[in-house]
Amino acid sequence: MLALHFGSLRAFATVALFSALLGGCTINGTYPDAAEPDAAKLRFISNTQNATLDYFDAAHCDGQTTGPLNNLFTSQSQRRVGMSVAPPADAKGYLEIKLKPDQDTFLRTQTLGGYSVCGTGFNLTPQRGAEYEVTLSAGGGYCKTTLHRVQRVDGKDVRTPMLLDRNGVAACVGRNAIFPKLPDALPDTPRRVTLINQIIDSSVIASMKPDPAKATRSTPEHLDQLIAERKAKLGFTLPDDYWALYRQNLIAFEDEMAGKKGETLKRYTAEYRVRLQRLDDQQLEQWALPEDKWAKPANAAAFAEYKAMAIYYFQISNRLTIETVGNHLERMAKMDEQYGVCARFSDCWKRA
Repeated sequence: MLALHFGSLRAFATVALFSALLGGCTINGTYPDAAEPDAAKLRFISNTQNATLDYFDAAHCDGQTTGPLNNLFTSQSQRRVGMSVAPPADAKGYLEIKLKPDQDTFLRTQTLGGYSVCGTGFNLTPQRGAEYEVTLSAGGGYCKTTLHRVQRVDGKDVRTPMLLDRNGVAACVGRNAIFPKLPDALPDTPRRVTLINQIIDSSVIASMKPDPAKATRSTPEHLDQLIAERKAKLGFTLPDDYWALYRQNLIAFEDEMAGKKGETLKRYTAEYRVRLQRLDDQQLEQWALPEDKWAKPANAAAFAEYKAMAIYYFQISNRLTIETVGNHLERMAKMDEQYGVCARFSDCWKRA
C-alpha cells in the first residue's frame, strides 16, 4: 500500500476536474474500456470526495480519465463491467473498467478536498481475465491506496493484497510533471558522504531499528501444538516427511518476519541515500543542520523530504510483510500440492 501527499498537483487537479465538468465530458471520463475478450477488470472504490482514477501508458502520457466519484456536481458513476466479486458493503462510490491484459500501465488515484490533493500512482500489468480492486481512503492528513487481486475461490470472495510498484512510464519521462526527469546523482566526496550519513542517521528513530532482544520465536512445544491441531483437522494420515516440511516452513516464516525490520531499514537507508546524492553540497550542508532546522523556512524542502521518507519506510515495511506472507503461502501451497492434500481436504493451502 501507499500513503502520499501530492500538494504540488493541486492546481493541475483543480483545472482538470472543472475542465471536465464544464467541458461536457461524460461521467465515464475519456478512457475507453479494453476490447479484448480476456481483458482484465478493475474496480476503483473511494469513500472520499472528488476522487478520480487516471490511466497512463506510453501512448497517453497526459493520462485518460475514468470519471469522478463522490462529486457534488455530477451523478454517481454507474460504470460497470460485470465483475464476479461484489464490492465491499461499505463502498460509498465505485466504478469498474476493463484493462488490456499483459500490458504495463500506470494508474493514479487522487482526491481533491479543500486546499490539498492526496493520492498516488502505481504500475500494474494485468493478467488475462484477472480481476482487481483499488481502494482510496483519506483522513487525518493522509491518504492510502491499496490494491487487491479479487477472485471467487470455492464459492467465496477472496481478496489478496498486492504490492504497489511506482516505476512510472519510461516513454513519458520528462514529458510532464507527472513523470519528471530526475537530476543525476553527484559524485561522492568524503564531505558529501559524511553529510548524507548525518542526515540519514538523524532521521532514524528508535522504533525503526531492529532489536534482537525483542525477536520472538515459537518454542518446539508450540510448533508441536500447531502441528497437532492441523493433524486433527485433516482427519487422515500423512507421512512424517510432510510434517517435517510443515515444521520447516513455519520456522522459515518466523525467521523472515524476524528479519523484516532490519531489511526495511536497509532499503530505507539505500533509497534516502539515492535521493540525497542528487543534492548539491550547499543543500546537503543546509539539510544537515541540527534538529531546529525544521523550524526554519529555508529548510521546508528538507522537512518535506523527511516526511516523505517516513512514509516510504512504512511503505517498505508493508511491502515486506506482504512479500513474507506471500512466500509462506507459496511454500505451504507447494507442499500440499506435492503431497496431494487438496484432493482430500478442501481447506488445504492454496495459491491465491
